[in-house]
Amino acid sequence: MADSLTPEEVAILIQARQIQREKGLDKDFDVTTVCQRAGVSRKTGYQWVKKRIPDTAGQKELEEELARLRAEYEKLKTDFDRVDFENEGRKLAWEIHHVDEWLASKKNTSKRKKKKKR
Repeated sequence: MADSLTPEEVAILIQARQIQREKGLDKDFDVTTVCQRAGVSRKTGYQWVKKRIPDTAGQKELEEELARLRAEYEKLKTDFDRVDFENEGRKLAWEIHHVDEWLASKKNTSKRKKKKKR
């Protein structure tokens, strides 16, 4: 065996052996025998297999999309961390230089002027 089996393939093979024993099929059963026992043609049997097992090309595309999304997520996460760090720095600078108090004093003076005009 040149290729090792994937976990999905192992699960399918084990399930096939269990079904084989339960249904009383020979150890050396073939596709024709299985399809005859099911009452369908070989063509229909292969169509059922196609529906049951996902297309490997489609699966590769999904894996590529997942990898792309993970990379994008990591980039967004680092960008967020950078912006969050910058915002924390701005908040600290705002507190150090008492900008809130300064803005509050400016707001109060403008209100006083409006009240005096009336």
